[in-house]
Amino acid sequence: MPIWPEREKTLVVETPEEASSLTIERKEVVTPVPIQFKGQVKTDKGQPLIQTAGTQTISVTLPKSQLELTQLARGSISDSITWFAAFWLRMIKKAIHFGWQLFHK
Repeated sequence: MPIWPEREKTLVVETPEEASSLTIERKEVVTPVPIQFKGQVKTDKGQPLIQTAGTQTISVTLPKSQLELTQLARGSISDSITWFAAFWLRMIKKAIHFGWQLFHK
C-alpha cells in the first residue's frame, strides 16, 4: 500500500436543488406571535370562547415608581419585596414591548 492512497470515488451524487438556502434561512428567523385571533372558537352552546377586540388597549397600573422598583429589586433574594419589584419591572418591559399604557398609583 502506498503512503498516500488514492481516495475512492463517492457513490452519492449531491444535487443542489434539494438544499435550498431559502428554506434554511426561514428556520432561523423569529416568527411573530399573533396578538389578535381571527378564528373564533365556540363553546358547546354556540357562544364565542375567546373575545378579543382589535381596538382594545391594555393598561397597567404600577404600585410604585420605576426608580423605587429598581431599588427594591436589588434587595436580598430571601425578601419577598425583591421578587415583587422584579415582577413589576418585567411587567414594565412587557408593556413597553407590546405598547400597553402605563399608569402610576
